[in-house]
Amino acid sequence: MTCDTLQLTGDGLPSGAREVPLAELVSTYLRASAPCAFCDVCLAVAVREPVEAVHRTVEGLTEPAQFTRKTGRCRTCRSTKRIVTRAEPRRLQASSVRAAG
Repeated sequence: MTCDTLQLTGDGLPSGAREVPLAELVSTYLRASAPCAFCDVCLAVAVREPVEAVHRTVEGLTEPAQFTRKTGRCRTCRSTKRIVTRAEPRRLQASSVRAAG
């Protein structure tokens, strides 16, 4: 399976002028790019936002268990480092069953 890097934004607007919240922008990009995984720097370049803001956003996305942070290979730069990807649906279902039980 191939994963192409998408560019979702490019307006260069300050974050206050962005129509879509950064968390929504990042999560939409990751869902559209699944199962690919990205480091914070490459993800920031892809959504054209500052690395620090993307890092803080990604750290917040992992709490609902929709996304996973782990050490792995970034799809774009090919470096092995801390990456983020969409959680596998099977893992989400297993978590839901355990929580309900």
